[in-house]
Amino acid sequence: MSDRVIYEATERQDAFHKAPQMFKLYGGAMGGGKTWALCAEAVALSCDYPGNRGYICRNTNVDFTRTTLTVLDKLLRDAGLIAEHHKSSPSYYTLTNGSIIYYGGLDDSPDSEERLRSFDLGWFAIDEASETQERYFLTLASRLRLKVPGIRYFGLLATNPDPGWIKARFIDRKLPDHIFVPALPADNPHLPADYVARLKAIFPDDWQKRFVEGDWGAFEGANCVFPYAAINLVCGKKLDPTGNRQHGVDVARFGDDEGVIAEADGPVGSFREVVPKADLMEFTGKVVQHYNDRKPWMINVDADGMGAGVVDRLAEQRFPVAEIHGGAKARDSERFANRKAEIYWGFRERMIDGDMALPDDLELRAQLTSCTYKIRSTGQIEITSKDEMKKKGLKSPDRAEALIYAFAPSPPAPRLWRIT
Repeated sequence: MSDRVIYEATERQDAFHKAPQMFKLYGGAMGGGKTWALCAEAVALSCDYPGNRGYICRNTNVDFTRTTLTVLDKLLRDAGLIAEHHKSSPSYYTLTNGSIIYYGGLDDSPDSEERLRSFDLGWFAIDEASETQERYFLTLASRLRLKVPGIRYFGLLATNPDPGWIKARFIDRKLPDHIFVPALPADNPHLPADYVARLKAIFPDDWQKRFVEGDWGAFEGANCVFPYAAINLVCGKKLDPTGNRQHGVDVARFGDDEGVIAEADGPVGSFREVVPKADLMEFTGKVVQHYNDRKPWMINVDADGMGAGVVDRLAEQRFPVAEIHGGAKARDSERFANRKAEIYWGFRERMIDGDMALPDDLELRAQLTSCTYKIRSTGQIEITSKDEMKKKGLKSPDRAEALIYAFAPSPPAPRLWRIT
């Protein structure tokens, strides 16, 4: 092992390294030295416990190779710690003390999650963790079970401020054995003297709050459909149900989509069932079961794509079903681009008023915060589509949409209504 100084921690980085909590987030503004701190901690854990195994990653391997890997490789080479570098899958470094550092992308293939379950780890590290989904964090946390004498297990994360599961887990809830160490460019003496001034000169106000000041509450006005303060207001809130029930159904389309059956009982929203994978008729059977159990006066179904089959089957059996076509003309077509935008906005306004109580579900919170909108040149509000979200690496907001449709206004009588 080399005794040369290859990394000199700032005061904030040092606080991150010394924190004893199992799950540590080093996050905040640009220029806070997040990637260097993450890689240095990963190397230190590999050196402290000979024979250790760790996995360091970003959401995709392309992004990891372009950014995080360059820092990790430099640290290891400058320290003379590399015994072997295996570049093909699985990619890893074997260190001179027998420790192994695996690396790559989290969401590169359909079997990514299954691959993670094959690991026995002493630590993991996720760079730019806001890019990925909480289920990968939880899967990696479940792999902290490597048996090495005296080992301490750690899950490490680094990211810029982002509204979603990381904020909920580390900032809002302050869960046991979790710690957030803020990072600001002003804390990093290795940056150019004019770095902060240059960022302030080119960034709009909301970007300055987020990326220069590291403000985790700077998300209002970022075209989020559902304000973060409103999400906090209603998720976990307690209100009394009224017995006036509607069900909302979002049908899984493909991949990691979920089929979700939600209920609005007066102001109280809940999930009746979340189905990761099921064929159409099996899922329709579950919708029927929950109707028989709860007797909602209407079942609102997302009828675009796969949902059309569910609507047809329910209508054949004479259940009270309303099919919702998001692309249909809005009733207030001057304000909204389509019916989906109108329904989402109605849910938003009710949420802001605090006139609902939703499950305190981390995945729901993350999905609500990921929903964005834009203003067309005509002045109409348009919600970002699920396909557009997936192109950005975001998960389809199936749980959120099922609840939104459970609260959607429905016409007042016949067996089959077409919400258009």
